[in-house]
Amino acid sequence: MEPIVQVMELFRHQRAVRTFRDEPVTDEVLHTVLEAATHAPSGSNTQPWCFLVLRDAGVKADLSFEYELAQATRAGRPSPSREQAEAGMIARAPVVVVPCVTVPGRTGHAGFQTGASIYPACQNLMLAARALGLGSVLTTTHRIRRAEIHALLGIPVTYESAALIPLGWPGRAYGPNRREPVETAVCFDHWSE
Repeated sequence: MEPIVQVMELFRHQRAVRTFRDEPVTDEVLHTVLEAATHAPSGSNTQPWCFLVLRDAGVKADLSFEYELAQATRAGRPSPSREQAEAGMIARAPVVVVPCVTVPGRTGHAGFQTGASIYPACQNLMLAARALGLGSVLTTTHRIRRAEIHALLGIPVTYESAALIPLGWPGRAYGPNRREPVETAVCFDHWSE
């Protein structure tokens, strides 16, 4: 993917990327996308986030196994083998970002601020990645095995993992996303069909 600098073109080319080249994401590029995430709006400007960055192949393989178990549970499929999990998107991504958000009542942040605050940060991260030519995808399926994944990654009880975002250089060319015309998704003044 080529970098995109025009903002409307960036929106039109933001899409789920699940296959990645075996090419590392540099510290500089990673810092840029993480910085974009931290510049997202948050409720009362609390910035109730922490971004866990996974690069270690062993950690990603263990996470991939738990993720694939969650996928199998959701789909009613048999559990994957360890080898199948290691061939999955989570294990093969050069970087996996785990955006975490504070738990209401355990950190002093009000509950209404947390979810509404972490997802704009995720979108900033993903748009910055796309602008730099990286691909990403946001998934929340891991939450089916939340306890196991939190234990694996050492996420403290004061935080919740909001998503997993595999990140890397796309393994193939991706064109613009496909969306219905804006008129099909907008109503004015009252609900109409």
